[in-house]
Parts: sequence; C-alpha cells; structure tokens
Amino acid sequence: MANFNPNWPIYAGAVGVLLGLLFILIYFYRRIRWLIRKASQKKTASPKLWASLRNLVLIFLWIAVFGMILFMGFFFRAYQAFTYEEPVARIVTQAGEPGAKNILTLTQFGPDKSETLKQFSISGDQWMLEGDILKWPNWLNFLGWHTRYRLTRLRGRYLEAKDEISKEATVFPLVENEDHPLWRYLYRFGHRSPLVSTVYGNSVFQTSGEDNRFLVYVGTSGFIVRQEEPPRR
Repeated sequence: MANFNPNWPIYAGAVGVLLGLLFILIYFYRRIRWLIRKASQKKTASPKLWASLRNLVLIFLWIAVFGMILFMGFFFRAYQAFTYEEPVARIVTQAGEPGAKNILTLTQFGPDKSETLKQFSISGDQWMLEGDILKWPNWLNFLGWHTRYRLTRLRGRYLEAKDEISKEATVFPLVENEDHPLWRYLYRFGHRSPLVSTVYGNSVFQTSGEDNRFLVYVGTSGFIVRQEEPPRR
C-alpha cells in the first residue's frame, strides 16, 4: 500500500467516465437526429430496439465500472493521506550504571534523506522529544500536503512530579534559534489563515536506561513513537 500510487486509478477512472459521457452524448445525438429526420418525413433507417437498448446498457455499465475505479482511487488517496507517517528521528538508548546518567543517541532525518547524529547524557526515567507541529486542513492533506514539524528539544523526564522538582533536569536544544520568528508568527496568527488548521507544541516520551531503539514519526496529528527491532547481525 505504501508504494501504491492512487493517481493511476484516479486518472484511468476519470478518462473512462468522460469517455462514457461522450458515448451517452453520441447515443442521444443519433436518436434525436433520427427523430428529427422521421418528423420531417425523410427516409431514414429505423434503429433496432434491442440493439439500441443493449448499447445503452453497455454505456451505463462502462460508466459504472470506471466510476468505481475513480472512487477507489480517491479512497486509496484519502487513506494514504491521512495515515501517512514520515520518520523524523531514531533514538537509541543504552543501559547505564545505577544512579548514573543515561546515554542516548539521537539521529535526525532531514527532508533530503540526510542524517544528523548526536549523543546526549540525560537524567530521569524517560527521554522526551519535543517539537512544533503545523497541521494543514484536511483538504490539503488529501491533496498531498504533509504535516510540517520542527524538533526543538530533547530532555530527561521523571515518572513522578516530585522528582521533576527536586532532581536534576537535563534539557538540550536541537535547533539554533528556538524562538524562530516564523514559528512565533505561526503560533500567534497561523489559526487565522485558511491554509492552516492549527499550530501547537507536541512531545513524545519513552523509557530510558535500557538497551532499546525507537523510531519517531510525524503524522497528521503530530509525533508518534514506536519501538524498533534491533538490526540483525
């Protein structure tokens, strides 16, 4: 499904339906022309009733089949648009000594398939990845516009709020300019644009301190994290 291009059935269905409508016009044009010639008492061959009905049924069947193909193309396109998940980062955690900071390796995936690898030492029971989300209206998602995002911070997270207050906090910026003027403008005024559904901050977190691999995706509703199987040796 991921490699299936729904545009092909859309194009095929649209061409088929248009041809079917053209056949309908030709069919009725010939019947109207026959009626006009008959009314003017001109000699004309009479169309055979059963052959005429057969042709009409075949035309409607043609339109129905290609209409179904067109509908299925739009269905698959909507399915892909609203379930598409783009991988944005990989996080590899390592088991450490009790009481020591957790070692975490973050690999960010760029839009040009580039990869940026960084390593961090974080405190806490979990890691948390934060970022900004620009969500388009549904009709733009349907047309192929994917959710825009920006990863901004990586931090350690404690399971209990009292530990968040009393224990060491580790926070690392992932962008040079966290207060970027474009994102600041989108947060304040983006919702007023007909091309923007909403702009908001989003985060995902998972367990640290163990040997694990996670993939972070961005979908139409924000960030998603899934555990990744280790590569086979």
